[in-house]
Amino acid sequence: MDIGKRFDQVADKYDTSDKFERSKIIIKNILDKVPVNKSFKVLDIGAGTGTIDIILSPFVKEIIALDLSEGMLNVFKKKIKEQGIRNIRIYKKDIFRDGFPEKDFDLIITAMTFHHLDDPAEALNHLKGYLKKGGYIAVADLYKEDGSFHSDNTDVKHFGFDENDIKTWLEKTGLKKVDYRIIHSITKEREGKKKEYPIFLTIAIKK
Repeated sequence: MDIGKRFDQVADKYDTSDKFERSKIIIKNILDKVPVNKSFKVLDIGAGTGTIDIILSPFVKEIIALDLSEGMLNVFKKKIKEQGIRNIRIYKKDIFRDGFPEKDFDLIITAMTFHHLDDPAEALNHLKGYLKKGGYIAVADLYKEDGSFHSDNTDVKHFGFDENDIKTWLEKTGLKKVDYRIIHSITKEREGKKKEYPIFLTIAIKK
């Protein structure tokens, strides 16, 4: 089963209050470091049910949201219809395999997606081609963990990343670091004990 179909199975129960809170924290930190304005055109890779994009939408001109899961995107479409949001376009598409016809984005966001990718540095370099000069990319994902975050690691290619991993990505792509920080922590119960899984956000610019 491919990853899109796997996420189809959990789409209807994917949205939780803790994921909404995490999304708010991600957007707050992006807005703190990126000079976002109403002219910004944004691309979101791995948009899921769209929580991040819905929070960001009042601050930008347009968001294009891509994901592999039709089930997740159906939830997303329902939410923007109910909320009357008109500046988000949604596509089921794999940008790394199929590309995308539009470029020159001011900001690219990807959250909790890179640990599912075979080669994050290669993926980042691919996404760099969709940024305008002076455009930003923001990557939020798990800090290095022991493999216990997911109960099923079928589609997990990396057990998080540390700051050295991000430094390597940026060196390989030529993107310049704007900021790196731990912004959040997800609490899960593992073997009868609460365990913390930090989330980092790194922001880089295409010079």
